[in-house]
Amino acid sequence: MIFSKKQSAMLAVCDGISAPITEIPDEAFSLGLLGKGFAQDPSGSIFKSPVDGVVESIAKTKHAISIHSSNDLDVLVHIGVDTVEMNGEGFDIRVDEGDKVSAGQIIASADISLIKQRGFNPITAVLITNPEQIKNIAYKFGNTKAGKDTVMYYTRKG
Repeated sequence: MIFSKKQSAMLAVCDGISAPITEIPDEAFSLGLLGKGFAQDPSGSIFKSPVDGVVESIAKTKHAISIHSSNDLDVLVHIGVDTVEMNGEGFDIRVDEGDKVSAGQIIASADISLIKQRGFNPITAVLITNPEQIKNIAYKFGNTKAGKDTVMYYTRKG
């Protein structure tokens, strides 16, 4: 894919394998009910911001972070499936609500072994939750490095 000046991108949030959201074993994600984006199966514990923006909210259970991007998109990084049930155990948030973040900046870490021990899937959703604002979406799936590899390309409407 040729990256044009009008296109924007979202980076991998973790080392591992990126895949379509249809790979997430939770219909809210796999059916696109929460937005458009991609899945990442983490091979490491560090999670980085996929975009430049401001941290909008952090789940009390530390498994999800929302970022309002510099191009007015709402981005959700949701670590694991049903990990809300872990009540924050195994998660370490490295940012605060209101913090400015840069694409590739560390925002959290998670104990992937603990997530698996507790019977949860660590697959991570990276979503634009206001997808009506974008068009011309393209993905590059496969092995990724957090904060380095682009997984999703899109054009902002308007």
